[in-house]
Amino acid sequence: MDPRTGAVVFFDIGGTLASARLSASGDRIEELAVYPYVRGVLAELRERGARLGILSDPGPLPADEVDRALEDAGLRSSLEPDLVLYGPKDSPRLFEQARERAGGADRVLFVGEDPDERAQALRAGLLVAPHPRLAAAVLDDREHLRYLRLTVPPAHAGEDWRTALGDLPLVPLHVTGRAGTTVYAIGTAAAAARLDDLGFRVDRLGAEDEPLTTELYLLRDDRQVASGFLALDGNSTDFFGAGPAARAVLTSTDDGLVVAVPAGRSVEDYHFDGTRHGHNLKLAPTAPAVRPVDERAAAAEAGAVPPVLSPAEKEVLDARIGPKELTDHLARYTGAAPAPGDGGVIASRHIHHPHNARAVAALVADLERIGGGRFAVRRHRFPHQGRRLENVEAELPGTGLDGVVLVTAHMDSTGALHRGYRPATDPAPGADDDGSGVAGVLAAADAVQALDAALGPPRRAVRFVLFNAEEHGLVGSLAYARDQALLGTDVVGVFQMDMIGWDVQPERTFELHAGFGDSPAVEQRSLALARTVAALVPQVSPSLPAPQLYPHPGEPDPAEARSDHYSFQLNGYTACLASEDLFAGPGPGAPPAEMNPHYHTPADDSIDAGYAADIARLVTAAAWLAATR
Repeated sequence: MDPRTGAVVFFDIGGTLASARLSASGDRIEELAVYPYVRGVLAELRERGARLGILSDPGPLPADEVDRALEDAGLRSSLEPDLVLYGPKDSPRLFEQARERAGGADRVLFVGEDPDERAQALRAGLLVAPHPRLAAAVLDDREHLRYLRLTVPPAHAGEDWRTALGDLPLVPLHVTGRAGTTVYAIGTAAAAARLDDLGFRVDRLGAEDEPLTTELYLLRDDRQVASGFLALDGNSTDFFGAGPAARAVLTSTDDGLVVAVPAGRSVEDYHFDGTRHGHNLKLAPTAPAVRPVDERAAAAEAGAVPPVLSPAEKEVLDARIGPKELTDHLARYTGAAPAPGDGGVIASRHIHHPHNARAVAALVADLERIGGGRFAVRRHRFPHQGRRLENVEAELPGTGLDGVVLVTAHMDSTGALHRGYRPATDPAPGADDDGSGVAGVLAAADAVQALDAALGPPRRAVRFVLFNAEEHGLVGSLAYARDQALLGTDVVGVFQMDMIGWDVQPERTFELHAGFGDSPAVEQRSLALARTVAALVPQVSPSLPAPQLYPHPGEPDPAEARSDHYSFQLNGYTACLASEDLFAGPGPGAPPAEMNPHYHTPADDSIDAGYAADIARLVTAAAWLAATR
């Protein structure tokens, strides 16, 4: 490749060059951890004569704070000071300023993860690339990007094919299929041709340069049809907003529809009627893109821990996680009581609603209060749909054992199944989905700090994490898990709670999910983790029955890839999900599913707090064992 001289390349920061973790107050960057491949990309571009700069929207962060973080991360030396610009990127204005700063450069490129920002850059006359590893290819005006689906041939079923992908101008977005031999990616025509030569089956999806202003999603149509999926054509009315949605469909698979969602549109515009929990998934770059997923979490054997609690441990769990605690926590996040922080109510936690930011601030305040100065509370920032969204984490540092245990849920809500729903203004209390999980994580944080204060055993770090934008395809957890894997975090186990509050039938039921068909090794470790949770039921929550445990012999896990635990499995980590009875089964004699009839509507405003507390107490006990045994 011989790009033109005089090229200038501007990069976004968070989610593109580095993982950005902010202080609890949000006014300081506590860590800007550069992704491993970034320094090599910057060096290559500079060797080719490109000048490098930054285009970033720091929000309320002062410019000198971002400058300091870039300096501390070792990135400032690669940048030209005149090419570092800060400001909003919701219009072409900042990009036009960048073009002026570039002077007489004949190639000006913006590299950023967010398609809405790339669309604004194109309006200002810049070239765009969705990932740093594609920057050099885009600078070469002979190359175009497109979505690809690769099927690995049997002769390359081992690690060789991953090495081949790593050497090409190609970014894998999603590895799927039994043993992970189907890969969705963004790549150049040259990369596709090279893979043709290597014997891969290469399906070229959509049009040339479609990845410049779109992002890829898998949408599941859960209505049962003979083939297991529905193919949409240009006249389809199966989506809300039929015409544009149907035209965005790139291919139909047994898993669902692969859709290129354009800038300015929300994945919720593509909401099927009759969908079940976790019906969409963003296909985004993950850490195992160029190495086998089984290499991660090799030491995660939490399932081998004897599931026995002492009387003192059970006493603390009983005292700290009950119906009152769950009710009190839930009220602050569903508008039933004032939220901590500014004292206002939270009418909705939808990412388009202004109260989403209030929910983030409230979680920070709650976790700081619960931790009593012992938690390190931080915000993990990531881009999505032209916004800077934040996950919230609170870590109780370890005391003698290596690794970290995560207790998680998602914070956002939606009412998208209610016809005429307006996400920016309408209420979405999301009490069950997933206010119940949020309340469970807060109760778990309180119980774990109390267990540690009372008993003080050597243990691993325990981290409580609330993910944003789960309803838009696991976006927040995908960003978080990818960052943890790229940075080498030793995550021993992830315990996710998603919808643990609905149970109205006389016979109580609940589910544990560990399925991950892409990797038998990750699935077996995750299943061992789930079995540890199940084994604790008689000790911790005896009013619960034995859980419905997935995967069941001969049956796939119906919740695979449908909640935030999957984001960690995708990056090689051991993870499981606890939920109410969302799916029928397992086995032919199992009772039917007991799906919340208010799912994804404004009527999702209450839970069975005793039932939710039983599940939260059980998950907390398993997490405590994983941290201390």
